[in-house]
Amino acid sequence: MLVVFESHPVQYRAPVYRELQRLVPDLFHVVYATDVSVRGHLDADFGKVVAWDEPLLSGYPHTVLKQERGEPLKGFRSLHGKGLSSVFVKFKPKAILQTQFIYEYDFAALFQAWIRRIPIWIRQETEDEAYRRSFAKNILRSTVFRIVYSFVQKAFFFGELNRHHLTRHGLLPQQLIRAPYSTIDRFANVVESQFLQMRASCRNKLGIEENKIVFAFFGKLIPKKNPDLLLQAMPFLSENLRKKTTLLFVGSGLLEAEMKEKSRQLDKFGIKTIFMGFVNQSSIRDFYAAADVVVLPSRREGETWGLVVNEALQAGCSVVVSEAVGCAVEFGHWERVRVIPTADAAALARALEELSLFPRKFDWARTDMEAYSTEAVAQALAQEIRHLAC
Repeated sequence: MLVVFESHPVQYRAPVYRELQRLVPDLFHVVYATDVSVRGHLDADFGKVVAWDEPLLSGYPHTVLKQERGEPLKGFRSLHGKGLSSVFVKFKPKAILQTQFIYEYDFAALFQAWIRRIPIWIRQETEDEAYRRSFAKNILRSTVFRIVYSFVQKAFFFGELNRHHLTRHGLLPQQLIRAPYSTIDRFANVVESQFLQMRASCRNKLGIEENKIVFAFFGKLIPKKNPDLLLQAMPFLSENLRKKTTLLFVGSGLLEAEMKEKSRQLDKFGIKTIFMGFVNQSSIRDFYAAADVVVLPSRREGETWGLVVNEALQAGCSVVVSEAVGCAVEFGHWERVRVIPTADAAALARALEELSLFPRKFDWARTDMEAYSTEAVAQALAQEIRHLAC
């Protein structure tokens, strides 16, 4: 059996485990330190209590340990590793899979596997381009990773930047298996007529005219994501495009009030700006259908991938990302994707001008996105679990 050690249920990983249960039933078990993401907790970035409204703890074997110390997910010691030896005694894993090295809990699992000589697999989001660091911090960080990875037998990599990080810190190419970032494809069984109806219905509710082009941002309204750049880009658009533009922000956060104030300055251009606030997972699909171009203009402050890009491409949106977004390496060469310099409003405007010329086509990226599906990731994991079982 493979035992997976997770800090908490995550909305884009739980579907992989459900699919994995279908492929290799009961050959793995997920062990969570806390279920705080299901119970709900104050997300400082969203500025509200968040509890995901999709089933994160159903359809696959799991255990929640309640390894909480103080406020969960707030610092290294907030998830402790006491008593993890009993988990190893109970499940007798042939290997473990770890998804991060952030909390005391993670290192306790690593230690318990090491002393028992149990193979350690990893599938974590780390890459080296997400932050600007001093030389000294880079050296210290690399040293820690080299030590940790010396215990690892196998690694599933999310994308090219993640793969480069792993090989740079001691893992060999033959130890690596591709298992990219994935999200549930909410448009998987949607035909064009259904999509058009969904799009028209959402736009009608939002008061968006049929001939308008919607430039949208999905996510936390925080400095790291730099959503304000979309507002800054508007004066650089051609007059013709400004007349057709509507801005849509789906999310909440620290910058919301400031951005609402700034958006009033766009009234002189005839640009309507809609702030939807936080929208939970079960309701997000219609807003992607309503959008034409999705923008993720993040700063170099930890955007290791950018899962909203996966969701946007599954919905057939065109996409603009900054060069600080991890998935720019994967998707930047695609026909309806543009990569811009970080914090460059004029470059964003030029990208929006180019992408506004494409007709809305909800399935233009469907074939290529199959490689980033939940099913593809689960297949990669299942193959190794079968080998383990044999």
